[in-house]
Amino acid sequence: MASHDASSSSSAPRVYPGKSPFAMLSVDECAAIVALHGGAPLGSCSLPLGEALGCTLAHDVSAPKPMPSFPASIMDGFAVRAADGPGRFPVDVLAGATAGAASHGPLPPGHVRYITTGAPLPPDADAVVKVEDTSEIPGEGGQLEMDISVSSKPGANIRQIGSDTKQGEVVLHRGAKIGAAEIGVLAALGFALVPVCRRPKVAVLSTGDELVDASPGDTCVGDDSRGQVFDCNRPMLCALVKEAGAEALDFGIVKDDPEHLRQTLTSALAAADIVITSGGVSRGSKDHIKSILSELGQVHFGEMCMKPGKPTTFATVPSPDGAASERLAFGLPGNPVSCFVTFKLLVVPAIQQLLGSPSSRAVYPRVQVELEQPIEMDPQRPEYHRARTRWENGRLVAESSGFQRSSRIASIAEVNSLLEIPSSKGVLPKGTLVTALLLSGAAGGAGLRPEPEGFPGSHQPMLPQLPLQQSQRQEQRQAPQQPQQPEQKRHCQRVHCVGLLAVGSEGASAAREAMAALRAVVGAEELDLLEQEVPADAQAVRNVLELWGGGSSIKPNTSDADALECEPAARHLVVVLGSFGLSAADAAVATALRDSLHQEAPGVADLALRAGLARTPLAMLTQVVAGYRNQTLMVAVPTAAPAEYINAVWKLMLHDSS
Repeated sequence: MASHDASSSSSAPRVYPGKSPFAMLSVDECAAIVALHGGAPLGSCSLPLGEALGCTLAHDVSAPKPMPSFPASIMDGFAVRAADGPGRFPVDVLAGATAGAASHGPLPPGHVRYITTGAPLPPDADAVVKVEDTSEIPGEGGQLEMDISVSSKPGANIRQIGSDTKQGEVVLHRGAKIGAAEIGVLAALGFALVPVCRRPKVAVLSTGDELVDASPGDTCVGDDSRGQVFDCNRPMLCALVKEAGAEALDFGIVKDDPEHLRQTLTSALAAADIVITSGGVSRGSKDHIKSILSELGQVHFGEMCMKPGKPTTFATVPSPDGAASERLAFGLPGNPVSCFVTFKLLVVPAIQQLLGSPSSRAVYPRVQVELEQPIEMDPQRPEYHRARTRWENGRLVAESSGFQRSSRIASIAEVNSLLEIPSSKGVLPKGTLVTALLLSGAAGGAGLRPEPEGFPGSHQPMLPQLPLQQSQRQEQRQAPQQPQQPEQKRHCQRVHCVGLLAVGSEGASAAREAMAALRAVVGAEELDLLEQEVPADAQAVRNVLELWGGGSSIKPNTSDADALECEPAARHLVVVLGSFGLSAADAAVATALRDSLHQEAPGVADLALRAGLARTPLAMLTQVVAGYRNQTLMVAVPTAAPAEYINAVWKLMLHDSS
């Protein structure tokens, strides 16, 4: 096959083996050039809710009505008039008030009515008593009566209108990636159609005479004497394109023939917003991509100062239909690892830009990680070292994926981070802190790799001492009693020192269930509990959290002025009980909790949310925050499922103690 003669086109730079006409630019310079020429978002369309997964939201979404739109019961029980107090009351309607059933009208004075979770509160009722606080007793003439054993405040165990979300409140913002949780939010708000950004079309093609496609049942490449290999770049790139939220157009394998390449590139540029090639961008006699792109448009850079991916090329080509927007073309290296890394660094941000993602939003979070093994530096170019990052004893540790040669595709398997290794002579020793880019998506490991049986962020330095085992409790009971000393301020010495902060009326209503859950999982005798109720005010919440997490205690049922006992008696666990919905007030309380933390623990929050979802799908509408202030674990527990959240978090604490 004849090689392409660069002199045949006056506009194309001459390409000679061993020599490049392009200046070598830094990664930051190349990324800035791509962003400059990336273009505006591609417009929007409406998709059915079931087809919107993975799309990008084109506009802010506001609640068309309050949530809930009626006063709803938080739990199964009996609707009552709070003023009636405890006592014996007839049940006015045997069928009761169930979710989805027709209303039975107002609740008469001196009566109670059975009600299920989520059902609308009957008119004239103003509280709900949970079924555990009632007992059935025989009435006269076969009339069913219930003994209500507790008194209630108006609003107890009721979700008021708009308490989760107010009408007109923005619940999802433009540029948000639509995942399963967002689908649930949109469904709860009644959206059948979703405004989404049009997915960019990305054409993918591989170049090389040596490439062949894999076929079913055939794991042997054709002719070894000709150096034939399976094309792995194109399937990988198509998957990466879909993972980034775009539509992949497969243009197959193109042989190293200049005219065939030119025709295929022209067709791809006419069909797609972005074209990606792999191979043919280096300095060999059959590397034609740079010269052809120079003929069709403008090459903005042809070499990057990085390992791997030095010959990466970026060009813009006028739109074939004469539109003002240009087509983007990326010539990625043929080595699979170089192809993977440069796609992550350059192509993903370009796709996000066309999807309308805010420019201020980082594509990959940057974090400091500790090297698990020494890494040799390159004296000429900085390296993006593939690694597997995990939580370990409250810090991020990065494990190299092994030998980093750019042709060794196994080095990208199961990686979730790229380590930014500077160019220098020598070796970075084990334990060195370096910057890492946390990748997302399946190919990137979908976040941090958890420790066995744990979650990212769950293994943090925390509990000073394990819970007492049964044998230890017996030993304490059998020990000789010491003479009683004058009462002193108590100090927490065991893991069961817990603070329960009930925020607002909903938090106060759910406090009884939360306390019961704490007594059940910890043990009534072992639970050292402090309780406090505060209004749904960010500063009030912050004040209590600073005290409980910073070495002071709060006496229950005291005013703010009398709340302090200046002693180092911080809680080991603080449960912040509130609605934590989508309202501005709920967001302010969640922010107050987040601001009080020294370190967030997203794995704890994830574990708690999963537990809540096991009880009610509405848990996905809550904001779950968890983290540490000093040695204190603080967790936002929504009132929708306090027992499930507390149970999950306590099990995690016991796991971390063992």
